[in-house]
Amino acid sequence: MKRKKVIISAIAVLILLAVGVGVLFGVREYNDGRMKFTVSDTLPDGNGRRARVILLGGQSNASGCSRDDYLKKNVTPEKYAEYEAGYGNVYINYFATGTNSSDGFVRCSVRQGEGGGFFGPELGLAERLSELYPDELFFIIKCAWGGSNLHSQWLSPSATGRTGHMYKSFVEYVETSMEYLLLKGYDAKIEGMCWMQGESDSFSVEAATEYEDNLSKLIEDLRKKFSRYSAEDGLAFVDAYIAATPAFWVHYELVNQSKDEVAKSSDMNALVDTISAGLTCDLEPEGAPDIPHYDSMSQIKLGRLFADELVRFLD
Repeated sequence: MKRKKVIISAIAVLILLAVGVGVLFGVREYNDGRMKFTVSDTLPDGNGRRARVILLGGQSNASGCSRDDYLKKNVTPEKYAEYEAGYGNVYINYFATGTNSSDGFVRCSVRQGEGGGFFGPELGLAERLSELYPDELFFIIKCAWGGSNLHSQWLSPSATGRTGHMYKSFVEYVETSMEYLLLKGYDAKIEGMCWMQGESDSFSVEAATEYEDNLSKLIEDLRKKFSRYSAEDGLAFVDAYIAATPAFWVHYELVNQSKDEVAKSSDMNALVDTISAGLTCDLEPEGAPDIPHYDSMSQIKLGRLFADELVRFLD
């Protein structure tokens, strides 16, 4: 009888432990009426291992609208197999415009953009980080929404106006992801953030003119908000020019001028010149190019350029 009670008690303890783990590492749901996400337990215990965290935010060229099928055509079978397998030292938790999400950290690989058939700059970023730091562990936290603007949706608390829902959702997504990494035992620090956004703010002179102030406030607020998770030097912010496509991004010059001024305002800021780098948006699909979004190889290049700018903050 005593043995039976012991067995029952042991089972009860195991159930309680399982429930406890489920509460600690299980699904945490966030829902603001538009954005809904969960973070599930997908990683082994960190056991104190150092991990470098990179944030990725913005609109569709951050969310990922570059076509995976064209990527497969444009690289060797060996390189695509590498992309498809993902990188063993670079993981990502991603949310892409509500159409595709990982619901936890997974290897950074292909089809982690919108709709599942597309990818964003995370792939080139992971490729380059893995090349430069093969013995280091990286976690990318990507939260982006196609078509979102800075003048209202990403507007941060210090800016003039009502704090935007994308700012709030992004903060919640990052904090939930970081809490998970820390609870799993990783010595995780946010090293930097990559920002690919501004196209939607180029539609009006007012939004484009206000972009410099709104971006400065966004960076300031994010640095304060994530200070307890950040590396000792603080959070590096790497921005990128939007494409010189006046047929779509009418006031792109105003937006890019603002990005340039903000990049110069702090040694912890950097800027990717996508125009001088020759990134293209007019090649894919053949015959009917998706002009607002980067072609597959340009998206890979964008991610690699982000990594190259991050290097001076990582070394």
